[in-house]
Amino acid sequence: MKVLMIAGLCLALGTLPATAQERFGPSRLTVSPSGAGFAVENDIEHGARGMWCAAGEYARAMGRDAPKQRIYVAEPRPMTLGARGPVVFTLDPTGLETRNAYISALSIARAGSSMSVAHARSLCNALQSAGR
Repeated sequence: MKVLMIAGLCLALGTLPATAQERFGPSRLTVSPSGAGFAVENDIEHGARGMWCAAGEYARAMGRDAPKQRIYVAEPRPMTLGARGPVVFTLDPTGLETRNAYISALSIARAGSSMSVAHARSLCNALQSAGR
């Protein structure tokens, strides 16, 4: 009985990053669950690259960093002057018209923009090595 209780506790603690608000990326952005995905706050310092980086780090923390796993913009940020709201990302492309994200700044304004978790995480390395 004790073994089952300990196993249950470990399982519950293992899912904690997916249910709690945490900070990721070089700017320590707040990432929190939102519907079927997760919301990444605006990155004033690094822009869209920092937001993709945080999304990649969050996916990794959730154990969703398989080689072909992609991150998709589920709810984009409008491309208007002064837009500073969060972007909602998802790991499930259902219902989205998907496209590869080539220009990170434009990608967060289009639902369905995507990149691999590995690519998103590589943006973290680029931002950190650039001393930003």
